[in-house]
Amino acid sequence: MQALAAAAKLARQPVPPSPLLWHGWFDGSATPNPGRIGIGALLLGPAGERSETSRRAGDGSSGDAEYLALIALLEDAARRGVTELVVYGDSQVVVHDMLLAAGAGARGLEHHRAAALALVAVLGNVAVRWVPRHRNGEADRLSQQALDAV
Repeated sequence: MQALAAAAKLARQPVPPSPLLWHGWFDGSATPNPGRIGIGALLLGPAGERSETSRRAGDGSSGDAEYLALIALLEDAARRGVTELVVYGDSQVVVHDMLLAAGAGARGLEHHRAAALALVAVLGNVAVRWVPRHRNGEADRLSQQALDAV
């Protein structure tokens, strides 16, 4: 039930400025698709905090890769006690999936969506926004770096 409430909070609404507001970007890559997964995430805090995630995450599709990157970002935020977060990603599938009502998500990615929504419920005030790929460069760099490290 908490996950459903979390999904409702993600609806596209303005995010008011706050001294507690963090920003995060996520990206995942699967090479080939499906294939090896690399995930990247960047979390920036209001006082200049910076946390990067770049790692291999097994094998799967590009949808799996994108969701695993989002989950890694949300886990990092939860470990840091973040309560207000705007998340940006260039995956239309994942961003739109996170904004949909229960049962309407992308087939085969339901377990990732459930994990991400459970983390959103823990964090509190989270907004998810789509950005064009050129505005997600750091997260993309981190996901590619994870694949290159193998």
